[in-house]
Amino acid sequence: MKKLNSLYIARFLQIAAIAYLVFVLLSDIFKWQQLDHTQVTLTICLIVMTNDIFEKKSKGNRNVAGEQ
Repeated sequence: MKKLNSLYIARFLQIAAIAYLVFVLLSDIFKWQQLDHTQVTLTICLIVMTNDIFEKKSKGNRNVAGEQ
């Protein structure tokens, strides 16, 4: 069984969260549904968390490359 790279999972989650956020904002503009502030806040938090994962991974990769 192959181990999944957490970077790919984080990238997928970030893209899904951004797509969801765009859909929610468009649906509020066009009045398809009411805007739920809790879900929007959680989506923004998810995007920030995945950005932190990317920053940590990129710093880790730079440190490893610098040591070699």
